[in-house]
Amino acid sequence: MSYFSDDEMKALTERLACMTNPVRLVLFVQAFGCETCATTTRILEDLTRANPLVTLEEKNMVLDKADVELYGIIAAPGLAIIGDRDRGLRFYGAPDGYELVSLLQGIVLASSGDSGLSEESRSLVATLTEARNLQIFSTPT
Repeated sequence: MSYFSDDEMKALTERLACMTNPVRLVLFVQAFGCETCATTTRILEDLTRANPLVTLEEKNMVLDKADVELYGIIAAPGLAIIGDRDRGLRFYGAPDGYELVSLLQGIVLASSGDSGLSEESRSLVATLTEARNLQIFSTPT
């Protein structure tokens, strides 16, 4: 059963139409203690229907420890967004509401293989000498 209405699916299809390369969504869930895992799975399954360039792999936080470590996942539901290579894009929580917009943008960026940064920002990032962890938080209201 689809999470989104027909009109919403049409909008998702249009939003993802600009994708140029495949994107793998590696979703980490757990059976207990994760109220939003089932909802997240349904949403991501719909995204695979909206564009065949989007594929979904589901992993278990408890059983797939090697993958949890490989992708650096810290909570469920946790999502690794992987384009031509793993650029460290991670998404935590259910992408419901405003969070869906951020997820779609991450998928499109991963597909393009480009960060979307301005030349000025790229120059600034090039001067960094050690790895950085950028986190963006989204909350209702």
